[in-house]
Amino acid sequence: MKKIRSYTSIWNVEKVIYAINDLKLPFPITFNQMTWFVLSLFFVIFLANVPPLSLIEGALLKYLGIPGFTAWFMSQKSFDGKKPVGFIRSIYRYYTNPKVIYSEKKVSEQKVVMEVNVTYVRSEMLGLSN
Repeated sequence: MKKIRSYTSIWNVEKVIYAINDLKLPFPITFNQMTWFVLSLFFVIFLANVPPLSLIEGALLKYLGIPGFTAWFMSQKSFDGKKPVGFIRSIYRYYTNPKVIYSEKKVSEQKVVMEVNVTYVRSEMLGLSN
C-alpha cells in the first residue's frame, strides 16, 4: 500500500478568536466552539420554561454553564473518529435508510401469493389374471 501525500490539511486551519473588539478573552476559542455556544444558548433561552431547565435556579449555570459545556463537548470529543455531529448524523442515516438495497436503490418488498393447486393422481393396479 503506497501512501499519497496531500497538503490540503495545511489550508484547513481552524480560525481562532483571541479577542472581541478590545475585550481580550481569557482563553482562545474557535469559530466552531462559538457557534455551538450560541446555538445551545438560544436552545436554553427557548426552552427555559420547560421542566428540566425550569428547575435550574442559577442564571450563571443555566445561561453560561450549559452552553459552555455543550461547546466544549462538541469540539473535544470524538466517537469512532468522528465529531459528535457526524456520529449522530451517521446513526440517523443508519436508522432511516432502507436496509434492503440493490444498486443503491431501495428494494420494495412484495408479498408473494402462492397458489396452492393440488393434483391428485389416481393409480390403479392392473394385474394380469391367470
